[in-house]
Amino acid sequence: MNQEPIMEKEPAIRLTWHGHETVESIPALLDQAGQIEVILPLNYNHTLFHRLHPHAPAAELEDIDVSGGPELLARIATINGLEKLDALVGMLTTARAVVRIVSPPKVVIKLPAMNSGA
Repeated sequence: MNQEPIMEKEPAIRLTWHGHETVESIPALLDQAGQIEVILPLNYNHTLFHRLHPHAPAAELEDIDVSGGPELLARIATINGLEKLDALVGMLTTARAVVRIVSPPKVVIKLPAMNSGA
């Protein structure tokens, strides 16, 4: 029977968006969780949807579910109030993190499982 290595990491850490303060807390959490969720204020959903789906019809339901690399953070960091997310792009690229942006507005940072050397 295969047993997975014992992981000391939390399955997920949830943070509420507080701009610079939230961004500053994330580097220390990268080794503590397999996933970090940043809950954004609800009023960002409309702007996020249109930034990630620029050609969507105006009447389309603004339901977001986009996954990719940390470059997604660079795309949404151009939104007023989310600029600080840009500071995470390089670090999360190095960590090989996957970023998912969903509705209600939330940024999910998924870190790779400990698979190197195994």
